[in-house]
Amino acid sequence: MQGEEKGAPREWPVLDETPLRDFEVFRARRIRARSPEDGSEHTFHVADAPDGVLVIALAVDGRMVMVRQWRHPLQRVTLELPAGIVEEGEAPEAGAARELREETGYQGDAPRLLGSVALNPSWQTTRLHTVLITNARPVGEKELDEGEDTRVCLLRPEELRERVLRGDADSAPVATALAMWEWSGRPGAGADG
Repeated sequence: MQGEEKGAPREWPVLDETPLRDFEVFRARRIRARSPEDGSEHTFHVADAPDGVLVIALAVDGRMVMVRQWRHPLQRVTLELPAGIVEEGEAPEAGAARELREETGYQGDAPRLLGSVALNPSWQTTRLHTVLITNARPVGEKELDEGEDTRVCLLRPEELRERVLRGDADSAPVATALAMWEWSGRPGAGADG
């Protein structure tokens, strides 16, 4: 590639690692590391949290299964893909099917992992997995966690794209999952693809 520096950044040796606090949804720790360039020591803070899964669930008619829910950090209702935490020992595909069922009451064909990204590698270890589920259809009641309240809404992919670009659906994970789906050729989109 033109304009790219040669060689890769070198690994920083870790000198010390100290657990700080457990906040239930994440744990914080401090790392002291040595620069391979000049030998100077630096402190970094890291948040360890479980991986997450985002579900692109396409209904039989091609619409995307979405959820609207109140988000306390923003103090407003958001429009998001069904999503949640991947439980310990659970594959992202299984987590996606479980989260879709729990948050929406929908089920579909076998889940397919489209890809994974680091949520914010500057200070978090969390990875987000985007999973596609086609032929999603309602099969029963939602099974929400305590304190969770969702409303299902079905949108055509083009309408969701417009809402993201307008800022009506402003969750970075949603935009990332949609990009991953687009870049993978919009599998499962059928006539809309």
